[in-house]
Formats: sequence, structure tokens, C-alpha cells
Amino acid sequence: MAVDPERHARTIASLTDSPYDAIVASSPTEVLLLTGYWPVMGDSIAFFTSDGEVRVVIPEDEVELAQKTSAAKLIPYKPAGLHTLADPLQLLKGPLQGVIDGLALPHTRIGLQLGQGVQPSSYAVCTQFRSRLVELLRELAPASIYSGCDELLEDMKAVKTTKELELMQTAANVAAAGFVEAARCIRPGLRETDVAAAAQSAFETTEKAEGLQRSYGYFFCMSGPNSATADAAYARTRQRSIEDGDLVMIHANTCADGYWTDLTRTYVAGEPGDRQGDIRAAIDEARTTGLRAIRPGATGQQVDHAVRATMELHGFGNAFKHAAGHGVGFAAANPNGRPRIHPLSTDVLKAGMTFNLEPAAYFEGYGGMRHCDVVTVTNDGVKVMTEF
Repeated sequence: MAVDPERHARTIASLTDSPYDAIVASSPTEVLLLTGYWPVMGDSIAFFTSDGEVRVVIPEDEVELAQKTSAAKLIPYKPAGLHTLADPLQLLKGPLQGVIDGLALPHTRIGLQLGQGVQPSSYAVCTQFRSRLVELLRELAPASIYSGCDELLEDMKAVKTTKELELMQTAANVAAAGFVEAARCIRPGLRETDVAAAAQSAFETTEKAEGLQRSYGYFFCMSGPNSATADAAYARTRQRSIEDGDLVMIHANTCADGYWTDLTRTYVAGEPGDRQGDIRAAIDEARTTGLRAIRPGATGQQVDHAVRATMELHGFGNAFKHAAGHGVGFAAANPNGRPRIHPLSTDVLKAGMTFNLEPAAYFEGYGGMRHCDVVTVTNDGVKVMTEF
């Protein structure tokens, strides 16, 4: 019944091996995981039972979009409008009761996302129900047992299906246009905002894959001393004018129907100097050793060590200020996303896992250089999804 039968079968297997009879999710990323549909405004709630029944309570104006990516049974409702000023959760009460009764969920064990989660922006705003949804479910099905299933959800998101990998590859492919344009236009005198806007425009206007419903992208430019602080948890484009000899870092996150990339390339405005050549050589070698360490059965700690040891060998260990990578796919940047490529990570790599590999070096007041790829663990090693 599913658009992605592989994900449908895996979810049934995960529930079979869990203490839950069903999972109920309202966060867009988890709705995407369970149904294949990435909600726009976050006003959708998904139900997935251990026998494979899938329901989504969804705003009526999102039904047409959802039908293109999901085979779940859609339960439309009318969200806020001229007919009412009711609390959005109250509008869901009747449809939720219908699903609960139809799936015979009373007296069942229901898993919910209760912990802190990372949600990519599916729109300019996004509804978050969480604790209020728990209260409503307990009101509608008081005999059920509710508990957090956050770890189960993270494990499920870690290994992608063939269809999910194809969408991630699509997101990576369309990102290339932005980097090509950035490399073409970077020069002294331009502002960071000029370069970021040019890369963004190239991404927006490049031809997208047939059948893709939603493609977003965010491009950032950080130059000279601003690139030196790009190890921070967020990217930031400013009005600084690029100077001759600057390191210019372009960072991007792109998505295809809810599946994300996390990418960085670094350029030089003008001719590179010897110091920049040395940093580049270290990062190139660290990337190569990191890729060689990736295989099923290896740990995140082992991959991080391979990258970090190479940077230390070149004298740049102290300048490599963050982990060598983290899970990517259902979000662009999630420090808890599996697998974590971190000095302390015991996460074991499996075929189908996707993450970024990002050797880097940052020097206060001077600049930073980072090369960030998205990779997939294969049965015999690794595939780089961002070979550009």
C-alpha cells in the first residue's frame, strides 16, 4: 500500500520489536518518516500501527500535495478559517477520535515523541503540539499507555531506504548549481551577501527533478575573519566586503521533499598562498582517510579519529574544533542524528546510513576552511553523494 514499501515494511518490523502497538507523531519530520508526506504547516498527525495501518489527520488544503508522496489514508479536516476562531487542537479533536476508534487504539501501548527534537523548517512557521497532543490523546483514549519512543524514532531515521537515498541525491544534485555560481563570482570587492544571493539564485533557477514537489535551499557566505568563526552552530552571511586573498566559505543546506543535505566548500578570493595550500592539503588528506575508515561495522569514533589524527599530523589538530560529522537526511544539522561521527561516539555504521564528513580548520582573525560532503554507507564501504 505504501509509496515507499521498504520504509513501510521497516516500520512494521521496528514496531514488532518494540513495546509499542502504535506510534503517533505530529512533528513534520516524524510524519514524513511514518507516511512519506512532509507536512507544510505542521498541523498533521500521523498514526502507524504494528499491523501496518497508516492514517494521517491532515488540513484539507494539504491533501492534494500529500497524495503525491504518500499512500497513507488521509483524514482531512478544516483548519482555522472564517468559519471559526477555535484553538487548532480543538479542531483536531473529532478527526482524532475517529482515527482512534477506527484503529481500535484504546487499551494499546502508544509511542510518542516526547524529548527534544530537531525540526527543519517546512514553512515560514510550523505548529508544534507535543505536550498538548499528549493531553488530548489521554482525554480521547484514557485507557491507552503512553510513553516516549524518541530513541526508536532516531534509530529508524538513521538507515535510509532506496527511495529516501534517491531524494537525498536529488537534493545534493541541485545544490551543485549554487556552488558552481559561487566559484564563478567570488572576487575581491563583492560583499558576502552578493555571493550568497548569487548562489541562492542559481539554486532556485536550476532545473529540478521530475516529480519533485518541494525543493528548498539556503546558501551562506562567510569570508576572511568571519569564516574563522564558522565552526559555530549556525551559518551567518554578513555585509562584509571580500578582500584579496580571503578564504571564502560557502555553506548550504538543500532539501528534496523533506530530505536534506549539509554541504560546505571553501574558495580563495584571488591566488591562494602557501599557508592556504597547506591547510587545503591537510583537509584533503583528512577527507581521504575519513572516507577509507567508513564501512559497515566501524564506529563513529573510529571515523572521527581517522579524520582528527590526520589533521593533527599536519599540525592543525587544535584548529579542528568540532566533530567530524553527524547524521544527515531527515534534518540538515542534528547533533543527535545517527550516526554521530564524534570522538566519543559508539554508533555502529550500517549500510544505508547517511551523514556528513567535514574536516576543517579555523584560525581566529584570519579565516576558516571546511570541506563538507554528504556520504552514504554502502555494503562494501562508502558513496559520496556530493562529488562536485
